[in-house]
Amino acid sequence: MNSLLTVFNSTEPGDPENTLAKYFLDHFENLKELNVYDVAEECYTSRSGIRRFCQSIGFDNFSALKSCEWEWETHRKFFIGYTDHPAFKGHLSNQIERMMIDVNEQVTEEDLDSLAQLIHDAENVVLLASDFSSMAVREFQQSMLFMHKIPQILTDSFGSENSLASLGPSDLVIVISASGNYARAARSELARSAACRVLVTTNHDCELQEFFDAVLHLSPDGHYGERTVYAKYGINYLFDLIYNRYFEKFGRA
Repeated sequence: MNSLLTVFNSTEPGDPENTLAKYFLDHFENLKELNVYDVAEECYTSRSGIRRFCQSIGFDNFSALKSCEWEWETHRKFFIGYTDHPAFKGHLSNQIERMMIDVNEQVTEEDLDSLAQLIHDAENVVLLASDFSSMAVREFQQSMLFMHKIPQILTDSFGSENSLASLGPSDLVIVISASGNYARAARSELARSAACRVLVTTNHDCELQEFFDAVLHLSPDGHYGERTVYAKYGINYLFDLIYNRYFEKFGRA
């Protein structure tokens, strides 16, 4: 789904890639029922054109794309569950207030100092995040430009994780994975890198934590399989704190 959204957002209406991406997104709920002949006819393309499109977004063929229909229900529950509360405005305000208290308690002044120092000293800094978490780190990347430090961002659909293998001991990878699932999926690629590894998460799994050199928890409790204010707002809040600490230590003239 994320790959289709990336194509849809980055191509012009009327382009063959845009047409196919929009069609698959419009019909994602019933993806398994789609027939390649019907898709080709409705999108004014050929079966080989559909196959090339699927391969361009990381799938071997049309059948492999169809096998991702499960994402619809998973993501639907993810977003609907987040907003389906009575008196949502008050609920959200309370949740955000609780989140800020938790982050302040979980991430100490020493943690902020240490991470700011790691970022400053690193030859290369990579921010590894899912597409859902990447918005916060994109703003952080822009803000760090004015500190004369430019982190690279790698996400599900942007950049190549193969570049991690070229990182050495003088480099830093910060993995942003609220639930921990993205961090688990990235471990095989991260294991090929000699860079220092820092994880930002709500996950308290000991096995996952042992893989990283440092872990910053957004919450005292784990949050898995649900959308929370820790993922949506907590990451933004934490990176605001990190940027402020970096500025205080290294950015003042």
